[in-house]
Amino acid sequence: MSSSNDLCRTVLVFLLLLLLMQGVSAWAVQNLLINPDKEPILPQTPVTVTYSVHFDSWLTGLTFPSQNTLDMYTDLSDAQWVVTKTEIITDQPSVTTPVVTKQGLRVRLDGWTLSYARRQIDLNVQLKGVAPNVTQSQDKIIIKVQEFNPDGQVIASTVMSKKYQIYVPTPVPATSPPTQVQTPTEIIRTPDTMVTSVTPTRKETYSPGPEPCTIVGMLAVLVIILAGKMKK
Repeated sequence: MSSSNDLCRTVLVFLLLLLLMQGVSAWAVQNLLINPDKEPILPQTPVTVTYSVHFDSWLTGLTFPSQNTLDMYTDLSDAQWVVTKTEIITDQPSVTTPVVTKQGLRVRLDGWTLSYARRQIDLNVQLKGVAPNVTQSQDKIIIKVQEFNPDGQVIASTVMSKKYQIYVPTPVPATSPPTQVQTPTEIIRTPDTMVTSVTPTRKETYSPGPEPCTIVGMLAVLVIILAGKMKK
C-alpha cells in the first residue's frame, strides 16, 4: 500500500513537472560574433553580427512552443537579416534551408516555424548594418533575442541582449584667428613753415673818384695853360 502511494506521488510530481514545463523553451544563443569586437564605435561604423540559436527538444519534448514567437531586434541602421535553419539529424548529414531574408530593425519567427518534436535545430543568423547617428554618446542595442508568449509579453528569462556604446566626440570650438586691430595711420602734419624769400640785398657799387694828387696836378696844368694865354 505504501509503495502504491509512493508511486502515485511520483507520477503526480512528474505530471506536475510536465505541466510546469509547458511553454518553457529550450533554446540558447551560441557562437555570437560582433565585428568590430570592441566598443565604443563611431556613428556610421559598419557592423556585422553572426550567431546561431540552438533548439533542443530533450527537455520539453518540443524545440519551441508552437504558440510563442521568437523575436530578434537591433538598433543598427540599414539592418539586413539573413536567416537559415539547419536540422541536426543523428547519423545523417545536416539539412539547411532558408528561412527569411529581410531589411529592418527586427525579425519575428512564429512557433510553427520552430516547433519540432524530438529534434535539434539551429537558426543561423547573419545581421549587417551601421551604427546609428546619435547627437551624444549613448548605448545602443546591437542584437537582442527574446521570446514572446501568446499574449505578446516578453518572457524575461529568455532575453539575450548585447549593447555597444556609440561614441560622439565632443566638438572642439573653432578657434578664430586673432583679429588684427588696424591702427589708423597717424598722419603727422608738419606745421607749414612759411618760407620767406630773402631778396638778396643789392650791393651798392661805388666808382672810385680821382685821387687828390691827380686833382692837384690837373689844376696846376690848367693854371699854367691859362697863364701862357694871358702873356700873349
